[in-house]
Amino acid sequence: MKLLTVSEVAKTMKVSEKTVRRLIKRGDLPAYRLGERGQLRIEEGELERYVLSQRVRPNEVLKPQQPVEPSE
Repeated sequence: MKLLTVSEVAKTMKVSEKTVRRLIKRGDLPAYRLGERGQLRIEEGELERYVLSQRVRPNEVLKPQQPVEPSE
């Protein structure tokens, strides 16, 4: 079993460490707390499962975000 740090996962996914921590907190990305300091580690296989679960299927239509209208 290979364990990755939050930093390594962030670099792999090309997102911020804050985003990785948010995914862990929401339960989307399982993690372990190790050592006295409770450092987070993510199993490489769990990262792969998460990324594969986010795959966009060919029949899905990607809509651009709608701009938010300022309220009066």
